[in-house]
Amino acid sequence: MRKTVPYIEQMEHSECGIACLAMVLSYFGHHISLSDLREEYGVPKGGFSVFHLSEVAKEKGLETKAFKVDYKKLEEDEILPAILFWERKHFVVLEKYKKGRYYIVDPAVGRYKLSEEEFEERFSQIVLLSKPSEKFEKKKKLNPYVFLLSYAFKKPRLLVSILLVSLLLQGLGISLPLLTKWVTDNVLVTKDVTNLNTLGVVILFILVGYKLLSFARGFFIAKLQTAMDNQMMSHFMHHLYRLPYQFFENRSNGELIFRANSNVYIRQILSTRLITFVIDGIMLFSYAILMFNMSAILGLGVVGIGILLFALLILSTNITHRITSKDVTNQTKVQNILAESINGVSDIKVLGLEDRFYKEWKESFRLQLKSSERRSIWTTTLNILPSTIQFGLPIFLLWCGGYLVVDNAISLGTLVAFSTLALSFIAPISSLGLGYTEIISLKSYIQRLYDVIKSKVENQSFEKEETKLKGEVAFQNVSFKYSRFSEPILKDISFHVKPGEKIAIVGDSGSGKSTIAKLLLGLYKPSSGGIYYDQKNIEEHNLLNLRNQIGTVLQETKLFNKSVVDNISMQHQELDEETLISTCQRADILQDIMTCPLGFQTTVSEKGVNFSGGQRQRLALARALINEPSVLVLDEATSALDNLSEEKIDASISELNCTRIIIAHRLSTIINADRILVLRDGEIVEEGNHATLINQSGYYAQLYHANKKGNIEDEKIYA
Repeated sequence: MRKTVPYIEQMEHSECGIACLAMVLSYFGHHISLSDLREEYGVPKGGFSVFHLSEVAKEKGLETKAFKVDYKKLEEDEILPAILFWERKHFVVLEKYKKGRYYIVDPAVGRYKLSEEEFEERFSQIVLLSKPSEKFEKKKKLNPYVFLLSYAFKKPRLLVSILLVSLLLQGLGISLPLLTKWVTDNVLVTKDVTNLNTLGVVILFILVGYKLLSFARGFFIAKLQTAMDNQMMSHFMHHLYRLPYQFFENRSNGELIFRANSNVYIRQILSTRLITFVIDGIMLFSYAILMFNMSAILGLGVVGIGILLFALLILSTNITHRITSKDVTNQTKVQNILAESINGVSDIKVLGLEDRFYKEWKESFRLQLKSSERRSIWTTTLNILPSTIQFGLPIFLLWCGGYLVVDNAISLGTLVAFSTLALSFIAPISSLGLGYTEIISLKSYIQRLYDVIKSKVENQSFEKEETKLKGEVAFQNVSFKYSRFSEPILKDISFHVKPGEKIAIVGDSGSGKSTIAKLLLGLYKPSSGGIYYDQKNIEEHNLLNLRNQIGTVLQETKLFNKSVVDNISMQHQELDEETLISTCQRADILQDIMTCPLGFQTTVSEKGVNFSGGQRQRLALARALINEPSVLVLDEATSALDNLSEEKIDASISELNCTRIIIAHRLSTIINADRILVLRDGEIVEEGNHATLINQSGYYAQLYHANKKGNIEDEKIYA
């Protein structure tokens, strides 16, 4: 029997190719996660090409062949599975061809099958075939469920308490059929009412016990869910905050929020179903033994019905998983559009795109409603089968068991008790089947959660440096590219900055200036070469402590929805007023703050929209300076300021006793730098002070004169 291709969902838009390769590798026995492949090879900005996939496959021990082919050639079973270029923008896996149907595994939406006409229309005629070579090594699959179950097992006392209470509840459940049998045979049939009062007390005792035990079980489950919530969310958020900057560059805010919220759904299923599985498994055997003791014939019939029901529920899990995956994908898309719309509402308003974004959201929401409706209908359909059996089973037993009662094979009380036991036997089978289906449906949520948890965090394991940085910075033959197959952004960059020196980095757009700033902060890792602080490689520094000694204002620097003083003193909770005021004066923002009614206690609105662009930059600069940094990195930190404010801040910063690395587009602000590095296409093409570079009449001189002309024209416009 042919194996199926394991489905691996892409976690962001440019990962479809590498997700398809992960599926093919897993099919051949080398189980590897998407996060492992991403960590090893990176993800090019535009995604992977067929050539890239072929190169990765070869490194993993596969023989590959890529070519253009007519779709009819793909009907040969021995070449499958194959990776197909799809709709000229996507990759999918062709799993098999059978009876005129092509079975597709799509990393974006899951499994589906197409007719020949549909397949021909979507197939872009490029295929990547692969098979294991002699170097191919198999790798065992890691089970993410084990990782998640570990959260529950961290509270063994709660688990044992829930287990014991549940067993007692089930014990009461078993006592009812036996009590019914005794009452029917010894009271109702014989019409002996002498024990009815005692029976009433017993029933009352069972009822009170059942209520107390039910409350205790619910109480312990609530405690377990709270503990799991605390552990799962704390672990998730702790890990998320420590992931590299590039992880967040490749994912939308909406998608990450959706993953964080999925913790609640996961623990809800695990905390309830985990105990239920154990209890139901134990009780099934107990009920079966009791039924066979009462009537072997009826017991055999009920057990047969139970096995059939369980088999049907288990066989439906593939459909359930496919429907759930589609629904989760659609929910994520809606969340992404909503988050993007809210974050970019000003641009939507300015460009008059309200209707366009509404239609985009409406279409995605329509697809989500459709998949959610399909999921609900499928769940209802699954529930019909066990409910139908539970409804019809007593009638069936009354019909069949009636013959046994008439023939005196069993008593009337036995038949009544057996009917109750049979229903009690079917209920856990339904619970196990539907519970298994629910746990399988968790796979879509778990994959998204596991993608975060399995991603490698930044290096923050080194002990805290006690000594303050002197401010010496060096790049030694540093090159950088986003992935192994991307074009290099920086090429063999080398420079040395002495403590206290002021250097400027200039160049046209896309030359790599901002990339250098992010490399300095450890947000990116060099593809080759090394970055050194005080002659110590950045990889040997604790990044948290290193960044605490670097004052930074990047182009993407944001303010938080907190008070002004909280925004400035982020790294210093205990800050004296004198330091705060002097820092704000240095950043030329004090007067603006004091004109606010609440001064330093003024709340900065989300994204800082209650402050102007220039005010936001100066607040961010104050935050960078409050720490008295050893190194100051400014990337277009004064681009929103007028020339006068920029000159005041430049003069103030020049008085600082720290190393200053300034990236600027407006060249008039860096003419007093000790050295200027001129970047072009990712390489340093010139180096020197302003006067030297102007006299050389090279690339810097061209940039400066063009920049100066632009500034004069701006002044004429504002005059």
